[in-house]
Formats: sequence, C-alpha cells, structure tokens
Amino acid sequence: MKKQVLLLTALIGLLQFAGWRTVTGHQRQDMAEMQANSPEKGKGEDQDDDQDEKQQKSEHQRSGGQSKTEPGDNGAIEKEVNQPASPDRNQQRPGPTRNREVPEPNEVGRVELSEKQAKNAKLDVEIAGPAKINLSLQLSGKITFNEDAVANVSARYPGIVKAVYRGLGDRVQKGEALALIESSESLRDYQVSSDISGTIVKKEVTIGELARDDKPIFMVADLSTVWVDFSVFPQDFRRLKPGQVVQINYADNLSTRSKITYIAPFGSENTQSMLARAVVQNPDGLLRPGLFVTGELFVEQVEAPVAVRPSAIQNVNEKTVVFSAEGLVFDAREVELGTNDGNYVQVLSGLNAGDRYVAGNSFLLKAELGKNEVQDSD
Repeated sequence: MKKQVLLLTALIGLLQFAGWRTVTGHQRQDMAEMQANSPEKGKGEDQDDDQDEKQQKSEHQRSGGQSKTEPGDNGAIEKEVNQPASPDRNQQRPGPTRNREVPEPNEVGRVELSEKQAKNAKLDVEIAGPAKINLSLQLSGKITFNEDAVANVSARYPGIVKAVYRGLGDRVQKGEALALIESSESLRDYQVSSDISGTIVKKEVTIGELARDDKPIFMVADLSTVWVDFSVFPQDFRRLKPGQVVQINYADNLSTRSKITYIAPFGSENTQSMLARAVVQNPDGLLRPGLFVTGELFVEQVEAPVAVRPSAIQNVNEKTVVFSAEGLVFDAREVELGTNDGNYVQVLSGLNAGDRYVAGNSFLLKAELGKNEVQDSD
C-alpha cells in the first residue's frame, strides 16, 4: 500500500514538471517572437524620428536661423535662435539718393551737401562746352620812346643862352618857348620853341652856355604812345606775323593789348634774337620808356570741344580734378587738360560737353572732401 502511494506521488510530480516545462517553452517562444518584432518597430520609429529631424533642420536652414544648446533643469535644451542671414558681399550697397548709383570710372571722391551748406558755399556752377582757346608765346620786351613822336630842339643860330624857361620832365605845348639865346652874329636875342606838344625828356642847356646850331639842347617826346620792342628767338621766328595781338604785362599786375606792327628784317648779333615791335597807347603815362615788360603773343586759336574755367581745376590726391554737379551731389572727376589761355582750359578727357561743373569756389568742395577722408580713416 505504501508502495502504491509513493508511486502515485511520484507520477503526480512528473506530470507537474512536464507541464511547467511546456508553459515555459511557450513563454520563451513568445518572448523570442516579441524581441524579433521589437527591433523592426524601433527601427521604423527611429527612421520616422530621423525624417522629422531632417525636415526640421531643412526648414531651419531655409529660415536662416541657427540652433544652440542651452542648459536647463532637465539637461540640454535645443533652442532655436533666429538671426539675419549674412549679406551677400557682391550685393550693391544702397548709395546716395540720386539718379546715378554707379560711380564714374574717373571719380576720385564725392561730396554731398545740404541745401544750407550749398547756399553758404556760393558755388558757381557752369556747363562745360566748346570754347575758343588762344595759343600764346611768352616774350620779354622793353619800353622805348615812339621815335615818330619825338622832336629834337636846337638853336637856329649859335649864341649864348640868356634864359631857360622849361626843365626836364615838364609838359609843353607846340610853339611854347623853351629858352632865350643871344645870336653871336647879330647880337640879337631870339627864342627857341618846341615843335610838338609833349614832355621834355632831355635837356642839355644852361644859362651862359654857348648853344650850337648842330647839337640839340632839348628833346620833347609825346608819351601818349610808346614802343614796346620784344626779343624773339630763332625757334619762334616762323610763328611770328605782323598784325598778331600781343598782351603787355607791366607795373603792378597791369596789362594792355596791342598788335605787332614791325618785324625787323635782321637779327641782333649779341642776343641772337629778332626784334618785334608794337605801338602801345599810354594815356595814363604808366608805360615809362626804359622799363622792362613781359608779353603774351597770341599766335593761334584752337576750337576746344570741351572747356572749363581755370578756377574749376583742383588737385586731389595728386590728381587733377573738376567737380561735376548733380543737384547737391558733387563728384571729383579726374581730367586730362590741354591748352590754357587764362580764360578757358581745354579738357581732353574726364568731362563731357553738357556736364554741369563747379566753376567758382570749388576749393571749398576740395576742403570738404579732405575732411570726409579724415573722418573715414578714423
């Protein structure tokens, strides 16, 4: 009986053990299947997360923003910071408000004034255009008496000088008595008179002196006109012609004009030059014989397509410039110059006919431009 009980107990234990092994095997199979399916699901979720993250980054890059990590209570928190995109270096910066945004190739600098500044500067604006420019030749000369207006006064008969009425530098009229002489032949007194109206420029007589009939005792000159004799050197002979206009500069920045009336047919052996003469009016008597002068002989006239006033020319950064004018904007344009006759300067390049430019007080724009350059350097 006891043996049967023991066998029954053992049999029940075996059955229980076999059932546990079966359940455990099924559970292990189910867990294995779950683990096999779990990576695929996680992989799909990771792919979806990656796609979402890539899309967010793409949108973030298009918006020009940047991301930075800031610490928080629960660790690093990604925070999007919107910043403006970097400007394109090739993009044209906005310039002054004017019609022309692109500077001229020969532009050296630019000055912009307010209406009040422009008014106070009193800038004289003109339009560049054609002009007649005279080519000239610089000469040196000397003032002499007009020998066609000079009279030598001599005694008609030899005799003793009894009286002298006029002295050196006195102005006399035609027929006016200058001295009294007693004739040695007749012992009678007679007067010596001036043959022309003018100034006594030479006096060689004194009381008691013997006056001779072959030697002048007075020289009277009409100084209302004088001669100016210029020396012209061989290289300029071919440019010289009678009738050419010459400007004579004398005294304290005074000048007058005349024409060449005589060209000597021979040269000077000592100076190797040729004489050219002009008859010059001298109403105020400032052209005094014996003084040296300078002359500007106008030998040719040039038609310049573009010309400006000499006062418009300025030097900026060792460049010759003219300030063009467009409203309240003034550009310093580098120019190439040609002939200059003192009234106009020929512009060979850098400025066009019809361009408006500053003819007067342009030095104020030069000063303003220099001031701007100093501020920019600071």
